[in-house]
Amino acid sequence: MYVGIARLGVVIGESHSLKEKRMVIRRIKDRVRERLGVIVNEVGHQDSWQSAELGCAVVSADAHRAASLLDDVVRVAMSAGGTEIASIERQMVRFEGVLGDLPTVDDRTGSGDKAAGADGDVDWIPDEWKTESQS
Repeated sequence: MYVGIARLGVVIGESHSLKEKRMVIRRIKDRVRERLGVIVNEVGHQDSWQSAELGCAVVSADAHRAASLLDDVVRVAMSAGGTEIASIERQMVRFEGVLGDLPTVDDRTGSGDKAAGADGDVDWIPDEWKTESQS
């Protein structure tokens, strides 16, 4: 699995307040989310009127697909207007974590039997619940 991380330095020359800056950043975030399904967040320079730092991360089984998706994020952010991309930093990380044991699926409910616990253990059930169910 590959994780692609991008950080964009953005200059918003026409902004004269934080409110104007937020409108431009929101337009970028919304366009990227609508067109690519990728979430972009402001990660730096929150108090500056005319600059921002945006970050996003993507995950894919293919390194080329993750890199291509990051390129698309940059392209869509640039086309949103009102900003100039001053810097782009990208990093690709190969993640090779080991997946632990998965719980057994119970055929009756589609999930592990939560009422009986992992090994039929019912000690976790409060006593007042046990008496209510027996009545």
